[in-house]
Amino acid sequence: MSAVSHDPSEQRSKSFSGWRLRLRAGLARFVMTTLAGLILAGIVHIVTILAVPALSLHDAGHAYRELGGEGHAEPIPAPGNARGVPALREADPNVVTAICNYDLAAGPMRVVARTGTLPLGLTLHRQGGGVLYAITDRAAIRGTLEFLVMTEAQRDERIAADEEGETSRELRIVSDTEQGLIVARVLMPLPSDRADAEALATGVACGLAN
Repeated sequence: MSAVSHDPSEQRSKSFSGWRLRLRAGLARFVMTTLAGLILAGIVHIVTILAVPALSLHDAGHAYRELGGEGHAEPIPAPGNARGVPALREADPNVVTAICNYDLAAGPMRVVARTGTLPLGLTLHRQGGGVLYAITDRAAIRGTLEFLVMTEAQRDERIAADEEGETSRELRIVSDTEQGLIVARVLMPLPSDRADAEALATGVACGLAN
């Protein structure tokens, strides 16, 4: 019949060995989890970089750059239109939206909007995404919203051309991209207001400034 050892030092040694094994196993799991996370992050980073050129061609600036090139805002066509212009995502049925695109390579653009009885708002969106400026009909002067969109260099040239000692009263918006969109939105409280809302939105003029 074998005797069971009750040596305290032997028990402490076994306990320490077990604790060391558990620590080693936990450390190994931590290292493996960290490595897996780093590898996954690296894969996501590489895929994102490779996808940037494709994603940049699907922003609003590219999707709607064919609209509003005739000197006035143009409504976004209905889904399935022949031009292949995408419909607005989660579009508000109580809002009429029209778009002017701008290209400042040829010079600053002047935007003029006549206000009416329906609420009107204008927003400027840079190429690639992001809102540059927003204004509503509450800022209208004698029923008109008017401003210029230009690059920083064009703004400096215009300031240099101003009459000495005189401050220009025209509103000048600096765009950090040469291309972008001017989006007009008109709220129509009632379905019967649609015709008036569309006339107000598409009445926004956008052409080269003098």
